Amino acid sequence: MEKNIITIKTKCIEFVNNFDNPDTKNLLFTGNTGLGKTFMCNCIAKSLLDKGHLVIYQTAFKMFEIIEEYKFHNINNSISKENYNNLFECDLLIIDDLGTELTNTFTVSELFMILNTRLLNKKKTIISTNFSLSKLAETYTERISSRIFDKFTLVKFVGKDLRWESKFD
Repeated sequence: MEKNIITIKTKCIEFVNNFDNPDTKNLLFTGNTGLGKTFMCNCIAKSLLDKGHLVIYQTAFKMFEIIEEYKFHNINNSISKENYNNLFECDLLIIDDLGTELTNTFTVSELFMILNTRLLNKKKTIISTNFSLSKLAETYTERISSRIFDKFTLVKFVGKDLRWESKFD
């Protein structure tokens, strides 16, 4: 486990250090609950915010709430529009806990649009999920999983649930 976290830390530092390079791939954090995916997302977000980058950090559930709010409830609300546009335009979008949202044709379509637009515009994205690669491919369309598998570096978290382990120390 220690070797795994050192490898993960190295990949994350490289991501931050090479953030402005358009050839730097996005990151896909996978692994079970409690292994540090959200913590590492927060570390990257802080590092890039400290460097002056615009970082948007949302759970998948909240991200789709923002989209729904903009598209169906407050079309003329400037805050709703700004929140929606930031999903496409921020320097780094972190989508935490992908797979916890209600998955339907709307959410899958919107996820594709966000990922595809960000990729075309060379905007960076980090996705964290408890899903395996096969579960990601099964849950989301081939168009989404193909882009993720091609344009994201897989960062696999392994080990025991750190939250659970800390209860017994």
